[in-house]
Order: sequence, then structure tokens, then C-alpha cells
Amino acid sequence: MKPFFIAVFSIFFIGVAPAQMAVAHENNEEHTLEISDVWARKTRRTNSAAVYLRIHNPTEKGDTLLGANTERAAMTTLHMSGEEDGIMRMEMQDTVPVPAGETVHFEPGGLHIMMMRLSQRLTEGEVFPLVLSFENAGDVTVYVDVTGLSGLKQQ
Repeated sequence: MKPFFIAVFSIFFIGVAPAQMAVAHENNEEHTLEISDVWARKTRRTNSAAVYLRIHNPTEKGDTLLGANTERAAMTTLHMSGEEDGIMRMEMQDTVPVPAGETVHFEPGGLHIMMMRLSQRLTEGEVFPLVLSFENAGDVTVYVDVTGLSGLKQQ
């Protein structure tokens, strides 16, 4: 219970944005994931948008990201982008492993969460919830910060 009060105190007094850190606990609290830097670029249309983040697994037990979900999109899938023979390609991923002791980076040009058929455009400065589903940690709600097209937050 003490870690809970420390987290609440930190958020209240230090002002950590909800999208900066989410911690997932399995029922026995032995499995913890640290999720940070959750963001997406603003959109001009409602076709699609990508969400980027970092998932750190400080434990000795690996986990697997099974998928994501948000009310902001009709469909949300895991993707890997990369260049092959000079052509950018995007390949859907069924799952993404989060190995013990490692950090998985979802970033432009690599892994990302693709939101398709958005319910409305993403507007710079807004924040919306996204649920990440893990094999061991279960469902974890994080908050996506919407940035400008450059990927930078408006100051």
C-alpha cells in the first residue's frame, strides 16, 4: 500500500503527466511493467494514427503485449515499420514480446500501435486513454499525449 501513496503523492505534487508513466501489477504484484512516453501526432483526417511509447520490464519474468484498444478508433493493431529494398513497409504483428530486464521502444520507423478509422481527428494538446493488453500484466490503461506533426509537444 505504501508504494501507492508514494505514486499518488508524486503525481499530485510533482505534476507527472498521466501519459508519462503507467505501472502494471499482476495480482501477486511480482510482475511490474513501466510504460512511459506515450504519444501520437495530431491528425488532419480520421483515417489512421500511430501511437508510440516505451515499455520497460524490470522483472525477471518476460511478458507479451497482446494488443491495444481505444474508443478513439474502430480498430487498433500492432505494427512494425521498416525499409526493405528502398521501400518503406509496414507489417502487422500478432504480439510483441517484452523480455525480462529490457525496454521495448515503439517509435517512428519501427514498432507502433496503429489506430484505424478514428472516431474524430486527434488534436494537438489533447490526451486520451489507450488500454494495453498483456499476457501476464493484464489490461493497463495509459494516456496518450497528442503532439504536433513534428512529434514535439507544444510549449
